[in-house]
Amino acid sequence: MPEQTQVQINEERKSFPQNIWKVFIIEAFLFFLTLGLGIVTAFRINEIVTVKKIDIPQIPFLQFIIQFFLVTLFIYFLIHFIKLKKQKSTIFKVLFVLAVFWGGMLVINSWIPGTPSFLLMGFLIIWWWKKPLILIQDLCIMLGIAGAGSMLGLAFSPEAVIIFLIIFSIYDLIAVYKTKHMVEMAKEMIKSKAILGMIIPPDLSGFRESLKEIKPGGRFLILGGGDMVFPLLLCSSLIPSGIFNSLIVAFFSLFGLFVSFWFFVSQKK
Repeated sequence: MPEQTQVQINEERKSFPQNIWKVFIIEAFLFFLTLGLGIVTAFRINEIVTVKKIDIPQIPFLQFIIQFFLVTLFIYFLIHFIKLKKQKSTIFKVLFVLAVFWGGMLVINSWIPGTPSFLLMGFLIIWWWKKPLILIQDLCIMLGIAGAGSMLGLAFSPEAVIIFLIIFSIYDLIAVYKTKHMVEMAKEMIKSKAILGMIIPPDLSGFRESLKEIKPGGRFLILGGGDMVFPLLLCSSLIPSGIFNSLIVAFFSLFGLFVSFWFFVSQKK
C-alpha cells in the first residue's frame, strides 16, 4: 500500500476509538436490552389482548411497504426542499418526538396504565428537548423501538416479517452503498440533533456527553433504529407461539450484530 494512502486511512480512523471491542460490548448490551424490553412488552400486550379477547388488527403486507417508502420519500424531499436549517431541525425533532412518544407510551402503558405513563414519557421527552444528553437519547430510543417493534410485530405473521427483512436488507445495501440517500438523511438528522438511532459512546463516561458532540465521522457510533426494530418485529411476531422462540431469534440477531460490526470496522474508509 502506498505510504500516502496509508496516512490517509490513518487520518480517517484517528477519531475512532482504539478499543473497538469495548464499543461493541456497549452496543451489544444496548441492542439486546432493547430487544429484551420489546419481547417482554410484546408478551405483556399479547397477554392483555388474550384475556380481554381483543384482536390486534393485521397490517396488510403491501400497505406497510408503501407507507415505509412514502415516509422515506417525505424525509428525502424535506432534506432537499427546506433550505432553512432551523425549520428543518424543528421538523426532524417533532418527527422524533412523535415516534418515540408513541412507542414509549406502548411500553410504559402496558405496565403502568393511565396518567403516570403519560407523565413519565412526557418528562423524558422534555428532558431530551431541553438537555439532550446521550443517555436520555438512548433511553428514549430504547423505549420507542421496544414499543413500536412489539406492537407492529404482533400485527404481522413471522412469514411476512421474514419477507420484510429480505426486502429491506436489499434496500439498505442500495440506499447506503449505491444511491447513498440514506447516508445523506442520516447526516441531516445528526445536524438537527434528532437522531433516530442509538448513540454508542467509546466508554461509559460518554453517556454524560451532549448530543452536540455527535458528528459524522466522529468518535461515537450510531446504531440505526431500523437495525433494532426489524429484528424485534420478528421476535414479537413469534410471541403467540411462545417466548422461547423469540429469545432464539434475539440471540441470533445479536450474532448478526457482531458480523455487521466486524464488517463495519474492517472497511478501509
